[in-house]
Amino acid sequence: MESVESDLGRKMRDALRLYGGDIRVREDNGQLGDRRYRDSFRGDEKAYKTLNALLYPGIDNEFTRISKEKGRLNPIFLRHIDKSMEVYLDIFRLMCQEHRHGREEIIVKRVERESSLEILKKGQTVSFFSTSRAGYSQSFAEKEGVILLEIHVTSDVPYVDFQEALGKEYKRMEEREVLLPPFADFSIQETAMDRASGKSVRDLDGRRPLGRYEIKTKGFSDSGWKPLGAGSPERMKQDLLAGSHMAGEAVEAMNRGEWQQDFSAYITWKKQLREYLRERFFYMWSLIPENNFQNPV
Repeated sequence: MESVESDLGRKMRDALRLYGGDIRVREDNGQLGDRRYRDSFRGDEKAYKTLNALLYPGIDNEFTRISKEKGRLNPIFLRHIDKSMEVYLDIFRLMCQEHRHGREEIIVKRVERESSLEILKKGQTVSFFSTSRAGYSQSFAEKEGVILLEIHVTSDVPYVDFQEALGKEYKRMEEREVLLPPFADFSIQETAMDRASGKSVRDLDGRRPLGRYEIKTKGFSDSGWKPLGAGSPERMKQDLLAGSHMAGEAVEAMNRGEWQQDFSAYITWKKQLREYLRERFFYMWSLIPENNFQNPV
C-alpha cells in the first residue's frame, strides 16, 4: 500500500512539474536527474499555455497568445487529450490532498492581461490560476496590456503551493508560485495603484500596468452541483477522445495564422472538456468530509 501511495504522490507532483515547465526526467530510482524529456508532451517548457487556453471559452485566448503575443500552442496536448486530462486531474488531486492537511488564508499576486478583465468580472476562475507569494514578477508580464491583481485566498478554497508540494524538487524556487483551480468563486474590485508596483512592471510593449484590482475568493462549493448518472463521465471522456484529432488540427491551423477557418466544432469540444473537468473536480472535492455538499441529492 505504501508503494502505491508513493507512486500516486510522484504522479501528482510530476503533473504539477509538467504544468510549471520542469521537463526533467524522473529516473528509475524515483529521483530527478539531469536528463530532459525530448518528446513534445513532457518536453514542453510552456505546457501551461496550452493547458490553460483549452479551458477558456471561444478562441480569444488562443488568438491573444498566438497572434498578439507571437507564441504557439502545442497540439500534442489535444491529440493526447487522455494524458492531458490526467494532468488536470492529478493537479487537482494534489490540491485536495494539500487541503486535507489544512489551509491558511494567504495573499498572493498576479500580473494579468487587461483583456481578461471582463472574464474576471464574472467572478470565477476559468483555468488554473497561477499566482505568487513573491509579489508582482516582470517575468509574468510579457503580455499585451497588463493589470495587477492582489488575491486574498480564503482557507475554503483548494490551492497548491509549489514549494510546499514539491520541496527540493521545485525548480523555480524564486517564483514562490501558488496555483488556484478553475471554478473558484471570487469577488473583484478596483483599488489604487501603488507607486512601486506601477513602476516596476511593464507589459510586452514596455507600458505600465493599466490598473490594480483586489480579488477575494468566496469558496469552492458549487451548491448546484449534483453528480451525473453512472457512466456519464466516461461517455464525456469518450466524446473528447473522439474529437481530439479535430481539435489538434484546429490548433495547428491557428499556429499557421489561418484564423478565417470555422472553429465552431473546436469551441464546442473545449466546452465539453470544461464540463468534464468540472464534473470530476467537484466530485473529488465532495469526497472531503468537511465540504458542504459532501452528500448531494
